[in-house]
Amino acid sequence: MVSATLRRSAIALLIWLPFFAIWALVTVSSPGHPPIPEVLAGSLVTVGSAGLLGIAVWFACRRWPWPLQFELRFYLLQIGLAVIFGIAWTVAIVVLEYLRGSPTLDLLSSRSALMRQAILGIWFYAVLAGIMHSVQTRNRLHDKEMLAARAEALASAARLEALRARLNPHFMFNALHTLSALVKFRPTLAEGAVERLGDMLRYTLKEGSDGMVEFSEEIDFTRQYLAFEQLRYEDRLVVDLQVDPEAANFDVPPFAIQTLAENAVHHAIATRPEGGSVWIKCACADGRLYVSVRDNGPGAIADAGESHQIGLRSVRERLVAAFGPAAALRVDRRDDGFEASFVVPAFAGREAEGHAS
Repeated sequence: MVSATLRRSAIALLIWLPFFAIWALVTVSSPGHPPIPEVLAGSLVTVGSAGLLGIAVWFACRRWPWPLQFELRFYLLQIGLAVIFGIAWTVAIVVLEYLRGSPTLDLLSSRSALMRQAILGIWFYAVLAGIMHSVQTRNRLHDKEMLAARAEALASAARLEALRARLNPHFMFNALHTLSALVKFRPTLAEGAVERLGDMLRYTLKEGSDGMVEFSEEIDFTRQYLAFEQLRYEDRLVVDLQVDPEAANFDVPPFAIQTLAENAVHHAIATRPEGGSVWIKCACADGRLYVSVRDNGPGAIADAGESHQIGLRSVRERLVAAFGPAAALRVDRRDDGFEASFVVPAFAGREAEGHAS
């Protein structure tokens, strides 16, 4: 508390250093000016006393900050404080000049000279109060911006956690449904499927502090998921996975690719006795990561269910929360299939971040 008070006092005094220099230069430039030592001493008395009184002005500005709206009482208060400052400054100068035996004391003996000095003090108060109110207003705006940024970060984190809490049960429901079918119709494969499901569940618990995972982990999880589904659908599910090696330099939201693959399997492959194909392409260009998941299912002909919409909405909201509109999910429904794609911006690459830092 004491250190903060001393710091504010030092700032208030430093504000007056330019005024001290200007006052001394103006005095020296006038004809018949006193000797330089006298000029410096007089400037120190004049401006230094204003600076000391300015400390009180600083605390007054903190006590009565600039209102957000027009308040007549505030402006009347400022006028009153300005008059008090002008009178106090004039009295301080007279006392200090008297104590040091200044030859210029006679110049302040007249009523008109004292009036001019008090008016000059009012002007000094206006300048000082204006500077201090500007600094305090800037600090208040900065604090509000910090609070707004913190609130936005907390809201984004809460939004991501809500999406994660909603997405994990959705994945578990579909995985257990697949496992149930294997136990019933292919019991010899069920044990391996349980082990694979355990590996996948470990991934559902992994997430970076910023709500992101490495692309390599996400694509490996997607491969495991598709292999898990192929235990059930066998030749009915054909997967074509193309991954650019440069994609490993990017981070993505967890489940971003797997959810799109899951939608393709359950809403394009599982509904058709003959099955179908899923194409996943992850390519890099211009420092961006382009991801697309396409199937040859019913596409626009089929009526997408609520589960399908939940998956797409979750991916879309996760991308926007992490990267903004630049990474928004895009869908293309055709008679011969369905395609969902998104772009991860260049700044999401870990190499790009390393160069920026």
